[in-house]
Parts: sequence; C-alpha cells; structure tokens
Amino acid sequence: MNYREFEKPIQKGRNIAIIGSGPAGISLAMIMAIKGYNVTMYEGNNQIGGVLRYGIPDFRLDKTILDTIEDKLKKIGVKIRKNIMIGKNITLDDLQRDGFDAIFIGTGVWAPKKLGIKGESLGNVHFAIDYLKTPKAYDLGKKVVVIGAGNVAMDVARTAIRNGANDVSLMYRKGEEDMHAEKMEIDHAKIDGVKFNLHKLPLELTEKGIRYMTTDQEVNRESFEEADSILIAISQTARDLIVRNNTGLSLGENGLLQSDENGITARRGVFASGDVVTGARTVVEAVAFSKRVALSIEEFISKLPAKTVAS
Repeated sequence: MNYREFEKPIQKGRNIAIIGSGPAGISLAMIMAIKGYNVTMYEGNNQIGGVLRYGIPDFRLDKTILDTIEDKLKKIGVKIRKNIMIGKNITLDDLQRDGFDAIFIGTGVWAPKKLGIKGESLGNVHFAIDYLKTPKAYDLGKKVVVIGAGNVAMDVARTAIRNGANDVSLMYRKGEEDMHAEKMEIDHAKIDGVKFNLHKLPLELTEKGIRYMTTDQEVNRESFEEADSILIAISQTARDLIVRNNTGLSLGENGLLQSDENGITARRGVFASGDVVTGARTVVEAVAFSKRVALSIEEFISKLPAKTVAS
C-alpha cells in the first residue's frame, strides 16, 4: 500500500494539544500538523490507535497500519506522549498554562455500561470492551455467552470463537429485527458459528451461567443458560476523568461529553469530537466530525492575540 508523503510545514507558532489517539485524534493531528501547527498528542496506552487498536479485532483490521500512521505523524512534527492519562496528574489547566492555544478531547468511550443485576462482579464475567483490548489474556472456557446485540457484541463473539471457545451464543431480550448491529455483522457472526438466543432477558449472573426470563410469550417463564464465561456488551460511555478534574466541562445525561455540532465545548479553547461526544459510532463519522472541529480550532486561534517571540 502506498501512502502520501508529507513534508514538515513551516510552523505557525501555535500549539495544539490532542488528548486521545483514536480516529478522531489521529485525523485532527494530521490536519493541523500539515497546516503548520505544533501538535502534541497524549495517549493513555503504550500504543496509539484508540478503538482502532484496542476495540477492533485483529481479523478486521491489520494493526501494522497504525504503526505506519504513527511514523507519518512523527515525520510531520507531531509529538506523541504515551502512557499518560490527562485529567489525572496533568490537567487542562496545566496544558493551558504551558502554552497550548487549543485543546482537543477525543478520548472515545471506554467505560462499559453495566446491566445492574446480581453477579456482575464475579470472576467469570467480563466487559466486552475490556476483553477486546487483550483477548489472548483471557481463558473463557469452551461455552461463552455474550449479552448484547450491537456491533461490539458481534466482534466479541467472533473473537471468542477465534480464541478457543467452541460454543458461543448471543443473548438478547428482543428479536433479530431489533438488534442494533448491522445486518452484515450479524450475517458474519452466523457464518462464524455464533448462536442467537433471542427474547431472553438476563436476571442474574452466576458462576455456572445466566438465570434469565423469556420475553416472547404471554406468560414469561424463568430458565437457566449454562456458561463458562459471560461477556457483557451493552454499549459504552465516556470516562469522566477529565470532566471530574477540570472545570468548565460537563457530561450530558447520556454520560457523553457535551459540545456543539462544531466540537466547541463550554470551556474556552477546549474542543471535542468523536465517540466521546456522539457515543460509539463508525470511524468514518469520527473522522468527518474532526474535520469540522479543525475549522473551529483555526477560527478560534485566528482571534487570539499575537504571541510575542522571546529574544
């Protein structure tokens, strides 16, 4: 595959901090660096990519592409600081104190939503978004039940099959026509051998499996599904680390960071886009949103007082 080569542009003397190196952060870093802004990217893990690296299974994406992207970012001057969670030891106040003219938050959605039923803390129960980060680190056993019906649930089920489970099923409280996953993803899961246990509402998780209630009959009845491991895949929301430790930002009722359609947050000079604002969406949508945010940042910076150059 051929990649376009960019030369490091003439610098504008303006600094931009990008928190998160997923699709939104990578896109914005590329756009702004090419335009001559001094970009520093902060990543909580030891590798860049965000959901591309830690949320999409290897069989769907060749992760070496991300290494190539990192190399291209460095060549155009992007500084990448890894293994640091902004909002914990370093705050937005620190970034603004240290001369960053604009800050972008693109941290994605990494906090799993809970079912809120008994048994979620048991040792054989795992959250899907955590499992996808390092699936080979898990010993799920042979019989696995995935609770959920979105694209992530399909990815988790297919990954479990590829990592040794020989009986993988999806449990969902409604029918297939109500599933959130795209039809293509559902079809691929079926081809891989994933079973579908529909119209079943989980009531309790145990070390032996799931106690559930049927939802497709006039008289609901309780039953039990055996499982060595249970994976919960009912969506994710944003971590509140940055909001909790920094003033001027807020989460909506949906748990997502609030910004307008152009990525402008309530805190001056701070912008946000991607899944942390919209919830889990496609990579294409995250990239498109970031292009709008780039325009917002440029407009904001253009109105700032000129910087004095130290002699």
